[in-house]
Amino acid sequence: MISGGRRCTLLALALWALTPLAHAGQVPAIRPGEKPAPGSTEAELWYGMGQSERELKDAPVIVRDPALNAYVRDVACRVVGDYCGDLRVYIVESPVFNASMAPNGAMIVFTGALLRMQDESELALVLGHEFAHYRQRHSLRMWTNAKSTSALSATFTIMSGFSLAGGVVQMLGAAGLSGFSRDMEREADQLGFSRATELHYDPTAGTRVWARMLREEQANKRRRGGSVFASHPRTAERLQDITAAAANAPADAGAERGMAAYRATMRPLLARWLDAELSRRMYDTSIQVIEDRKAGASEDEAGLLAYYLAEAYRRRGGATDAGKAADLYAEAIRHPDAPATAWREQGHLLRAAGQPAAAAAAFREYLGRAPAASDRAFIEQDLKALEATTP
Repeated sequence: MISGGRRCTLLALALWALTPLAHAGQVPAIRPGEKPAPGSTEAELWYGMGQSERELKDAPVIVRDPALNAYVRDVACRVVGDYCGDLRVYIVESPVFNASMAPNGAMIVFTGALLRMQDESELALVLGHEFAHYRQRHSLRMWTNAKSTSALSATFTIMSGFSLAGGVVQMLGAAGLSGFSRDMEREADQLGFSRATELHYDPTAGTRVWARMLREEQANKRRRGGSVFASHPRTAERLQDITAAAANAPADAGAERGMAAYRATMRPLLARWLDAELSRRMYDTSIQVIEDRKAGASEDEAGLLAYYLAEAYRRRGGATDAGKAADLYAEAIRHPDAPATAWREQGHLLRAAGQPAAAAAAFREYLGRAPAASDRAFIEQDLKALEATTP
């Protein structure tokens, strides 16, 4: 059972992540520092979002790592330019790919998105997309439409898998919401791309992001042929559009990806995010996500990624997965950043393969690297049994 405060926090995330566009007339773009006129529909919307934001600030789902927050905010401020003073950035612990921006200037970035992106140019592109929704006041048009409909949602399900009861939805007047229109998503894609390239970020960033998302969708047997967000343009279409935009972009000899800075900032939290990814138990897609990340891994994360990819195969348990996991554990322990548990898992596999001496050596290495391991007594028992059978 989710507590009342927790429900409100999750509802705030749902509203920001899945806010749709009404088929209303055009409204002017918001200006830097602009606030809604008192008594207006927009002021009402901002008030509701402000209430939810106050709850969100103290929520346990917020990532408070100072270095990570400073980095993401710095990139966001570069992207939004003169709007930086109107911006608040919240990084939310959730393993799904998502980011959003509330109509009052609160920006949400999910850790699942940070895991899937690989450099600063990709982050800038995604943040530029979300900023475009804010600048173009897409949520205001949604809210105007929502106020005019009597349809109420009995259940509001958000990306992280939580469901919110209808009474909680009604409490914040957020019934019947599902996502921005495809036209608005296309507009946000175009504006986000333009802003990122104005800042001399690599124009092919979007091609990389959406090619990876397409591979992830294709690996997902539960949603084959679907899109990450049903209301958005299909991922294949989105990939085609962003690739065409990159091909038509003016040549920029100074275009940068910013990979080193991005990965250095994310590295201290990478194991936590990979644990969260595997906790979804969607191993087909997790394998694709980790393989994509591993393909361009730097030396300081190569062992960690090999270990988690091995874990994904081991937990999936397909016909050939044990062999793949064994090869990846062996690969992981060749790198200095491999977790101690890589040796333990390698030991289990070697024992199952009838190699007691090698298994014992792996278990001893594990205990040496993790002297306070919670399973130490069990591993020591395994060691005694293995040593008894070794000449």
